[in-house]
Amino acid sequence: MKALLANMGFVLQISGLFIIIPIIVSFIYNEPFATIALFIAVTAFLSLGFLLNALCERKELSYKESCTLIVLVFILLSIIGAIPYMYLNVSNGDIVTNFTDSVFEAASGFTTTGFTVVSNVSLLPKSIIIYRALTQFVGGIGIVLVLLAFFYPEEKLFEFSRGMGFSTNYKVKKTFYMILVIYFIYTFIMIALGFILGYHDGVNLLSFIFSAISTGGFAPVNDISTIVTSFPLNFILIVSMVLGATNFFVLAGLFKRRFKEFLLSETMVFIVIAVFSIIIITLFFNIPGFDSVFHVISAMSASGFSYISMQSLAGNLKIYLIILMLIGGASISTAGGIKIYRFLLVLKSIKKAVHDAITHEDKQIRLFGKEYTDSEIIQAFILMLVWIGIVFVSAFIVSSYGYDPVDALFETTSAIGTSGLSTGIVNASLALELKWLFFFLMILGRVEILAFFIMISRIKELKKSFKKT
Repeated sequence: MKALLANMGFVLQISGLFIIIPIIVSFIYNEPFATIALFIAVTAFLSLGFLLNALCERKELSYKESCTLIVLVFILLSIIGAIPYMYLNVSNGDIVTNFTDSVFEAASGFTTTGFTVVSNVSLLPKSIIIYRALTQFVGGIGIVLVLLAFFYPEEKLFEFSRGMGFSTNYKVKKTFYMILVIYFIYTFIMIALGFILGYHDGVNLLSFIFSAISTGGFAPVNDISTIVTSFPLNFILIVSMVLGATNFFVLAGLFKRRFKEFLLSETMVFIVIAVFSIIIITLFFNIPGFDSVFHVISAMSASGFSYISMQSLAGNLKIYLIILMLIGGASISTAGGIKIYRFLLVLKSIKKAVHDAITHEDKQIRLFGKEYTDSEIIQAFILMLVWIGIVFVSAFIVSSYGYDPVDALFETTSAIGTSGLSTGIVNASLALELKWLFFFLMILGRVEILAFFIMISRIKELKKSFKKT
């Protein structure tokens, strides 16, 4: 427990340092109330972080402890990260409503979901808009990679990356560090590109890029239709969303000229599914071409940007988007959903079952350069079934409050898939208990169901020697 708390303290300190950026913005725009709110938050992050580090011993964690750390970190980030919203009383309600809405908004940011219960985002201080966007960047890229790079032993990182079906003939920790650098470079390039090409609203530009790269979906304004459909943001956001949904290892491989690995990766499957879906939606649902491109990429990458009314869409189109959100993006990325490799693994296992039944042989499944064992196939099946089961049970609860069942299913899929696309159910007037239900779904979707099950499991982890083959 002491090691767990100490490592958590380290993560809180890193998170607190990121808040310096919106504090600087608050001084630039002379926003004293926001400055105070952000100072309280950064003090809470750093103080608790230093306290945990001082009182506890930080050492290497086991796989189960690492999963526990990931789950608890996102919960704690949501609670402490809610301080600026609570101080500014973004809900304009009583203390219970203010606390609920503030925790919800923070959780939506750190989990990169992009749901919001703020009635008018445009009225928020500029520094808080940057803070909202930054929580997505921290939760989606920074903290996840910091957790993996610092807390997972090389053995666990090796097993983890192999489990996703990718080559590990390089040092995994070194790769994670390189990925952090790559993402910061991508972010800088996209921001610079937007500015050079003529978009000079610095706050909105930063917010959009942070949100897109981390597949978050928080928008700095209420109506984004004019902004995201105009050059240069229309191009930049789509590219950024695709980058965010691409496997971290594949991105690192591109810098090492591993182009074959890229062509045989989940990213190419992502592109194929996206192109097919764009054609289907354009031809059969009469959605304009760019609108189809933008919203298909937004759904699959779990970015959650939207400028057309999801509620007004035909029921069968909503179901199609639900399927896209369910599939999600690539493994080891900021995208949500069950992930493409699991989806393909389940499909290939059906063919395997038919083959084995006819031939009485045990045919191995090979996907993205890796052979999967029966245990791994069963795990993918179970996770997919549990994922879908939670979605339907949650949708039943939401629909019992009088919402349309398809809309409820759309909303709960979006929550656990950390997508953020909404039919309008999630808003400031949503019942408090449903806000907490969506809070749970967002956390579960970000940490993934397996990590949560590992955390609550009583099974003891066996010590194994590490042998790289």
